[in-house]
Amino acid sequence: MQVRNWLYGYGVCALLHLFAIAADLYWLRIITKPLLMILLLVWFLSATANIGTGKKHFITAAIFFSWLGDLFLMGSGELYFIAGLASFLTAHIFYILFFLWARGATTTSTPLNRVVILVLLAYVGVFYYYLSPHLNHILKIPVFVYALVIASMFAAAWHSFRQRGGVLIGAGLFIVSDSLLAVNSFVENFSMASLAVMITYILAQVLIVYGVTGWLETTKRYFSI
Repeated sequence: MQVRNWLYGYGVCALLHLFAIAADLYWLRIITKPLLMILLLVWFLSATANIGTGKKHFITAAIFFSWLGDLFLMGSGELYFIAGLASFLTAHIFYILFFLWARGATTTSTPLNRVVILVLLAYVGVFYYYLSPHLNHILKIPVFVYALVIASMFAAAWHSFRQRGGVLIGAGLFIVSDSLLAVNSFVENFSMASLAVMITYILAQVLIVYGVTGWLETTKRYFSI
């Protein structure tokens, strides 16, 4: 099977999943959602097979924990939500580790941008202030920590992959997706919430992983992966 076919498979599975949400086909949703990260992971491993092992295992781990998060969030109840939150938090930490490694692996990294950092901190503060009254005491600290981590993920992407817009857009879409999920889960259900959350999530993951894969391919000759 050609490597790119796995990526096409991800796209087809994504479209089927979005169709299942729009048509309210629960049976199709529970089939397609777990397949998304599996297909993306197989494509990533296939596309980077000639690069070696090295720090690409951070991306492998990020996709794996995203898959776990998808599984947990398919359940209902607070425990499933917390497990999903912990899984995605771990995924973001692995993305951060890769971005920071990539920043140190080349000599073209962007200087720290205080404006970007301040904007992200302001977003975390304002959004958490908006969300906090709707959270019970168990979720307040985990949600705040998660917000800081995903903001840090975007900051790491900005300072490591600013020249690769796909990675940066993907990191931003991840914040949008998680913010929409939080509002829908804790504040107020809104029309087409599940569709909006999954569209932004599906695009976020593939843009990050695709962009990272391209970077690994173009830079492997300059340093040891």
